[in-house]
Amino acid sequence: MELLDNHQWQAGVNSSHAHTGGDLSSVIDRVLIIAYRKKKKESQRRFWARFGVTQSRGSRFESGAEIPPPVSILLGLYFNKTISDGDLGRAERVLRRPETPMMLSPGQ
Repeated sequence: MELLDNHQWQAGVNSSHAHTGGDLSSVIDRVLIIAYRKKKKESQRRFWARFGVTQSRGSRFESGAEIPPPVSILLGLYFNKTISDGDLGRAERVLRRPETPMMLSPGQ
């Protein structure tokens, strides 16, 4: 995440380039995601799985496909250090429990 210290991430748009009309910002975001993933020596499968995305879909995002808002929001929270790998893992475990209702109670 230190890779992005000089860049402000906002829901999938790199604000330092947002004034360019969107096309450049999505390329920059894609480049930053790829650089971060490679710096951490993570496969696409491992990196994208933490956001509930398959390897093939993550590959398409890295190739320029539009990232849907929910995934973009999670990426923004992750890169701004608002949520961690642990947070994402706990959320996934809670949601995958068969007896868990769809709503999370505070503190989970």
